[in-house]
Parts: sequence; C-alpha cells; structure tokens
Amino acid sequence: MITETLSLINLILSVLILAVIFMVYSVYKRVYLLWFILSFSIVPFIFAYSLIWSPEGISKMGVVVYPISVIVIEIGMLIAQKNLISSIKSGEEEEYQMLLRDDVAILRGYEQLANFFVSRIVPLIGTNSIKELLESRIEKYPVLSGSYIGIDERLNTRALEEVVGKMEVEELSVAFYELISGLLELYSAFVPLEKAVDELRNGTGRVMEKNVLLFEWVVPMVLFKTVLEPVLRKCRREDIMEVAILINRSKSGVKIDKEGKMDIGELYRAYPEKDRLSFIIEKFLYVLNKMRPIVQQSIGEENTNSIITENFRKMPTNIKERLYGEGLVERLPKGILEEEKVTLMSREKLIEELVERRKKLEDAYRELAEAELGKMKATFLDVVAHELRTPLTSIKTYVELFKKGKLGRLTKTQKEKLDIMEKNVDKLANLINDMLQIPSIDIKELELRKEKFPAKDFIEEVVEDCSTLLHEKKQSVSVNVPPALALQGDRNLLGKAIKNIIGNAIKYTPDGGKIKIYARADGDKVHIKIKDNGVGISDDEMGRIFDPFYTGDKKSGGMGLGLPIVKNIVEGHGGRVWAESKVGKGSTFHLLLPGGKND
Repeated sequence: MITETLSLINLILSVLILAVIFMVYSVYKRVYLLWFILSFSIVPFIFAYSLIWSPEGISKMGVVVYPISVIVIEIGMLIAQKNLISSIKSGEEEEYQMLLRDDVAILRGYEQLANFFVSRIVPLIGTNSIKELLESRIEKYPVLSGSYIGIDERLNTRALEEVVGKMEVEELSVAFYELISGLLELYSAFVPLEKAVDELRNGTGRVMEKNVLLFEWVVPMVLFKTVLEPVLRKCRREDIMEVAILINRSKSGVKIDKEGKMDIGELYRAYPEKDRLSFIIEKFLYVLNKMRPIVQQSIGEENTNSIITENFRKMPTNIKERLYGEGLVERLPKGILEEEKVTLMSREKLIEELVERRKKLEDAYRELAEAELGKMKATFLDVVAHELRTPLTSIKTYVELFKKGKLGRLTKTQKEKLDIMEKNVDKLANLINDMLQIPSIDIKELELRKEKFPAKDFIEEVVEDCSTLLHEKKQSVSVNVPPALALQGDRNLLGKAIKNIIGNAIKYTPDGGKIKIYARADGDKVHIKIKDNGVGISDDEMGRIFDPFYTGDKKSGGMGLGLPIVKNIVEGHGGRVWAESKVGKGSTFHLLLPGGKND
C-alpha cells in the first residue's frame, strides 16, 4: 500500500514537472527543450507502469522495462545536452541570443536601447518624468502594458516576453520608437541637441553589436533622427514649415512638426515583410531629395552637404557598413559623401580591372599551353612520320614483289591476304602524308603546281571519289556549280581539301541524308558551300574544329587532322575557310578560293 501511494505521488510530481518543461518549451521553442521533454516523458510512464502491473509482474517485466527506460532517458538527455551546447556556440556572446526566440531578442534589444537613455536621464532629473512618459506611452500603445521602471531605476519588460509572440513586431516597434523618441526629447532638454543625437548613435551602435536582429528596426531611427533631423533643425522657422508642408502632404510615412522634429512611426506600420532595408532606403532618399533644396536655401548648399556628410560618417560602423553595402552611397545626391563615392568607385573599378586582367592571363596561359602542346605534337609527329616512311616503303616494296611472284609462287589465300596488307599499307602511307602536311605548305613549291581548271568538273570528280561511302549510307549529293566558274591552284591539294569536308559531311549525316554543294563567283574568288543535314556542331566546339588533333567526337576514330589540313591548304592558296552550324540541323562549310571564270 505504501509503495503504491509513493508511486502515485511520484507519478503526479513527474507529470507536473513535465508540464512545466512543456510550458517553457511553448515559450522558447528550442530544439534541446523538446529533447528534454521527450526524455523526461519516460519518467511518468515508469511510475504508471508500477501502478498498473502487479508486484509479481513488476519483478518479472521490470527486468526488461526499467533498463530500457533508463537507456532511453540517458540517450535523450545526451542529445539534448549536445544540442544545447551547439546552440550556445552558435550565439552572439549574449544569453538572450542563444536561448530566446527572435521576437523576444528584439524586445530585449529595445529594452537595452531605452535603458541606455534612462541611465543618462536619471542622474539629471530622477525617474518621475520617465515614469510619466512610460505611462503616457502605455496608454497610447497597450502593447507596452506590463513594462515598468523598477527599483533599480531601469526599464523592465520581462512581462511582455510572455505575450510578445502574440503581437506584431511592427506594433511593438512603433511603441518603442515613440518611447525612445520621448526619452531622447527628455535628454535633449538638459543637454545640447548634438550630444543627444550622438548618444542615440552610440546607443544603437552598442545594441547592434550584441543584437543584429534589431538592425532593420533601428536603422530608420538612425537615418532620419541622426542624419536628416539635425540639419533640418538648423534651418529658419519658415523654411522648416515649408519642408513640413511638403513632406507631410506626401505619402512618405514621415511627419515633421514646426520645430523640425521627425516622426517616423508610420514607416514601421508600412514595413513590408521582405526587403525592409530597400524600403527604408527608398523613403530616406525621397525625403532627402525633397527637403534638400529648401535646406540649401536656408543654410547654404555647402553647409548642408557638409553637415549631412558628417552625420553619415558619425553613424555606428556596423550600421554604416551595412547601409553602404546596400548601395546607398552611390545613390546620394552630388556633394554628399563624395570621398566615399570616389573610394567605392575606385575599389569597384580596381576589382573589375583585376578580374579582367585575370581573365586575360588565363586566356593567354591557355593559348600558350595549347600552342606549345600543338608545337610539340607537330614536331613529334613530323619525326615519327619521317621515321615510319622508310620501313613502310620497304614493306610496300616486298608486298609488290610477293604479288608479282618475284619471291615465289603464292596460293590464292596468300594473294588475298597480301591485297588486304597492301590496302592497309596505302592507308598508313596516306595518314603519314597527312601528318607531314599539318605544319605548313611550301608556298614556293605550290606556286609551281598552280593551274586553272573548271570548278564544276573538278567538284564532280571529287564527289565521284566519295561514291562508295555515299552508296553505303544511301546518301545523295547535289552539285550546283555554274559551268563558267574556274579555280586557280594545286588541283590535288584542293581536291584533298574538298574531299575531307565532303567525307566529314558523309560521316556525320545520318543514312539517307542529303548533301548539297553550291559555288558562285565572289570578285576574284570562288565561294564554295558544302551543306549537310547531319548532327551539327555545338558552339563550344565551333571555335576549335580547325585546331590540329582536336576530335570533338571521341567515337569518330580520327586523329583530328582532316580540317586542319583543309585550313592549311586553303590558306596556303590565299583563301579562307569557315563553318556555320546548328546542333541537330546540320552544318555548312564555306571555302573562298582563288579563281574566276573560264577563259
């Protein structure tokens, strides 16, 4: 009986403790508190278990249930502690930022800013005026209900923390703006306005060092109350009234009284959910541009620009850097923060120049690397090709001797194998000739081989040489070349160039595709176009297709020599070659070669 009574009491206590923890979680909503709740929820289960089961059952089942429950509690506590430590390490060195919700942290930030002024006013006039101010603000803004000036002569807002999540942060910001503005006015009644404004700057800067969440809510106060209001209050009364009429009639959210005091409470009510900083900068620039001409007439243009510039420079560094980073400086009127504008422009220009120089260096390095690699490849292939020619010539000679029966009679099978060998030797010889042709074309030797010949017959002959490949892929070629056109150059080399392009068109055009060849006179040149409806060439590859050894299609089986040879031959004749293409729609190769009309 005593055991059951104790278990019941423990059950009730554990449920109460669990309820308290849950209430704490409902206020602060931190993950580690949730783990504490999950872990501690096992405790009421243990006591409930001891009441439900009989003593015999407990002794039997307890062997399993109790150890498992203890293990679960220990694991949950370990996870909770680990999460708590992580939360503390990720904070900003202040307890409320590590443990509180964002809205509570903002409330505490406002409290600190208000107490910054309270601590300066109390030595001058005591707390009575502050209490009266607070009561008037509570009457106007009920969201402040529960805040008070304590016996420590400081503002206390702990009662608001329980309900802060239920109210809008904008409403809270308006109320505290009114309270802090009132404190600022109280303080400025006993010290010069400049000193009161400096204290507002210092106070917001200190709070911002420990509470970055407050930035969007204090920046309107800093911009309007420390940058614009001080310069406006230096104007003549009639000029202040003119500015007030102009601004009050606008929809800027800013109100100005006859003494030049700025009321920005409406700005908080109009705050958007996103892009708050952009919103406040737009409003600030609007008011600045509206009031500036009138202020300049009142106290002088140079004086106006100088005061506003100085007010900007006195802003807390953490706020100033954020505003400057948002591009505020570049948008300020001429004459304000000119040195900063020059510095920012110089920095941006320097960054652009560095980026541009880096890009040029990277391009130059890549081109140099490619040029060196190309040179090495060309030199290597030149040596290899020359070294291969001698044994290849010997092999070809012995093949011919075997086929002619000079070295003994051959069987039918041996002759067939020799035919295959001869074809491959010829193929290898042609490849070596291509390799040797890559570096350059001997211009002097080329001049001796130049002749004039009909373009139409010449192109039809090249197409006929490709007829076997065309037949295999069931492709058709149409030749549209005027009979009067003639080409001037080395017939064999030009034939190789055009054959290489037609060969590529055949290779990269699907079965049943069409290839069209056109030619027309272009001054003292002949413009030949070879068009296919094949796979096309991507933009990335287009700039490299004429580079030696470049094979965009790794499955082509080639060495990337065909188009570079074409380029060398065409340019060796004083002509030009280029290509146009769209992926999936085919390619068109253009050759501009010496020629004209037949004599």
